[in-house]
Amino acid sequence: MPSLSLRATLTLAFAAVSVLMAVLLSVLLGRLTADALRQDIGTSLTELADQMRARLDAGLADRLRTVELMASLQQMRDSATAVADNRFLLEKLRRNDIKIAWIGFADVDGKVVYSADGILEGANVAARPWFISGKQGPFVGDVHEAKLLAKILPPPASGEPLRFVDVAAPVFGTTGHLRGVLGVHLSWEWARDIEQHVFTASRRASGVETFVLNREGQMLLAPQGSAGVLLPANLDTAATGSGQLLRWPDGQDYVTTLVRTRGYDEYAGLGWSIVSRQAAQEAYAPVRQMQDMVWAIGVAMAVLFALFGLWLARRIAQPLHQLSHVADLLRGGEMNALIPTSSTFVETAQLAGSFRHLVYVLKAEQGKLQALNESLEEQVAKRTEALDAANRHLFTSLEERQRLVARLEELAHTDSLSGLLNRRALHERSAIELARLERQPAPLALMIFDIDHFKRINDQHGHDAGDEAIRLLARTAKGVLREVDILARFGGEEFVALLPDTSSEAAIAVAERLRLAISAISIVTPAGPIGMTASFGLALWEPGLSLDILISRADKALYGAKHGGRNRLVVWPDQA
Repeated sequence: MPSLSLRATLTLAFAAVSVLMAVLLSVLLGRLTADALRQDIGTSLTELADQMRARLDAGLADRLRTVELMASLQQMRDSATAVADNRFLLEKLRRNDIKIAWIGFADVDGKVVYSADGILEGANVAARPWFISGKQGPFVGDVHEAKLLAKILPPPASGEPLRFVDVAAPVFGTTGHLRGVLGVHLSWEWARDIEQHVFTASRRASGVETFVLNREGQMLLAPQGSAGVLLPANLDTAATGSGQLLRWPDGQDYVTTLVRTRGYDEYAGLGWSIVSRQAAQEAYAPVRQMQDMVWAIGVAMAVLFALFGLWLARRIAQPLHQLSHVADLLRGGEMNALIPTSSTFVETAQLAGSFRHLVYVLKAEQGKLQALNESLEEQVAKRTEALDAANRHLFTSLEERQRLVARLEELAHTDSLSGLLNRRALHERSAIELARLERQPAPLALMIFDIDHFKRINDQHGHDAGDEAIRLLARTAKGVLREVDILARFGGEEFVALLPDTSSEAAIAVAERLRLAISAISIVTPAGPIGMTASFGLALWEPGLSLDILISRADKALYGAKHGGRNRLVVWPDQA
């Protein structure tokens, strides 16, 4: 059997090893990257479902909190309050929250006494679940189709049936007896708006869909045009988690995730499930593109490695061939044979008798090793410099992200029209202040004030004048109050100021200064400048008193100021 030459043997060996390494690296890299990308796709889908879950929970919790607060107002509890005043209050709340389809008060017998715009006044709702449960305590009911209001209210723009989520709370009189139930029908179009916001047009264009199911697994919300979609039988167990591949009844595979609502604060939730899915063909398109790219790179690497193997085999075999010829000359007695100085590798068996040649080769190898070390140090220095630059860029990116997060937090806690804190920020800041007072008691006052006859300003001079009135009042209040005072727009034309370390006398003086400053405001309108006044209610904190009770007391005092002629200050409990 003929022997292969050293050059041919090295060429075949290097080519085979190079191709094998390229293939193995491509397979391993493609599999690891594809698994990570699939995980990221599932995680992203889960995060979208969780965003919608959080918005649904927070939205219902906020409406429940609003209804409870409305039910606790002195105006609602006092049987002497005129029906027109209560109807006006409900209409103002409905205008502030356009997703409230109906809001009204029913007495203990179920008769609707007053409601926003007078809808269903005189109707009997004693058999409705929201009234029955609302008499027992705060209540949030599951989605249901309209009964009495279906022929009164206009249908939703989406063309779907008119459906509501009920929110209710009992209203107790000033003597503690049950007066009736305050009920709200929240339009289910509110959930459709949340879906459109979270699942943007670009996401829907890529096939991402979401469904909302009730506790029994019945469909509450489906993508438009997909109301008849059937759900997988194993959806409840298989889709919980970070995006699982499921076969749906239509025969297609979808990346599917399921997130359950879990309530918000004291609101326990309704046990809904948010299901998001995306067709596997569309969801995993980036995975296939990535795998194709990895294989293309792998083929290119295999070709390059094979060419490198051919070059390296020639590089290794050529000097050995020359040195073998020289060794034959030396063994033949030609001692003057010149050893090629360009030799890189030596066949030890052919040069065993040449010590001089061995020393020469060792010196040559030592020189190469030193040069290699110097080159390696230079490469390490360059790589270290590149790593430092990357770290600096990373730190800069992190700082920019922190600034962006801080800005987003500021926007989430600020009222866009007045530039003041919003209601949520007021609750958060007040909770911190009250916790401090529980540890270190000190005087604290809470002041509620709103613009007198604000509706008249809007009706006679337009909403631009109304908006300007709110901005001027906010600017004036910030100029009168201290930096440590907590000032927030509570809703509509109503404002709340929390005054830390402020005694009763000091709080009254501050309120009077602010009242006079507001009276001096001039609002520029097309019909000429107009003025405005404000009424004030003031309450003082006592140890153990919660923020809601403190607000309720100040609101009662404000109620007294309104009924006492407006443009005045009343301190709780002197509401008269």
